[in-house]
Amino acid sequence: MRGRGKTEFRGTVLIADDHEVFRIGLVHLLRRSLKIKRFLQAECFAQVIDHLKDQDVTLTILDLRMPGLTGPEEIARIRLLRPGAQVVVLSASDAREDILKALSAGAHGYIVKSQNTDELIDRLRRILAGEIHVPPVLADLPPEREHESNRSPRLAPKPLSSRQLQVLRGLVEGKSNKEIARVLNVAEGTVKIHLTALFRVLGATNRAHAAALGKRLIDRLVSERGGR
Repeated sequence: MRGRGKTEFRGTVLIADDHEVFRIGLVHLLRRSLKIKRFLQAECFAQVIDHLKDQDVTLTILDLRMPGLTGPEEIARIRLLRPGAQVVVLSASDAREDILKALSAGAHGYIVKSQNTDELIDRLRRILAGEIHVPPVLADLPPEREHESNRSPRLAPKPLSSRQLQVLRGLVEGKSNKEIARVLNVAEGTVKIHLTALFRVLGATNRAHAAALGKRLIDRLVSERGGR
């Protein structure tokens, strides 16, 4: 099962990092905190591909800076090999380009290694529960847009409609257009129209960026309403 708290994770986790000490430490942490029992390890991208072809991997935790991995775009290759599995990037890089490319390629979350262990475990729990995690740094306005507004994320001149907010929540939760349409009982084309408007409202450059900005906006609205 997946979820928060002490729910036991019953799948196999592939930890891909070229530093053996880091891999061993992460295995120990996940075994203790998330009760994960089955692990595979890879020190290069070729080993990642081999494991994914031969083993029933449920979650891949991947460092972007490892031998054989040419860039975040190759996450799409992992998703093709194991469409039902989750992929999380755990990297020292907090570069906006790396984060956006990884999320756009299909990563379910991006965690920066500078997080402490409690934050790391919390983020992994959320991802396993179905959320898409993006680092807070991604929610900042790009430098070229800072002169347009002193607010981040940029807000619309008028509040979002209730339907737009529902679509935005679905986007933040990582749902596809089809899934959002099914939950809201509307046509998929209607969802696309709302998303186009939301991209313009948020000043988002792509779907991953919109999800990051949307999460910050929703958190802000919840805070203003006293957590309701």
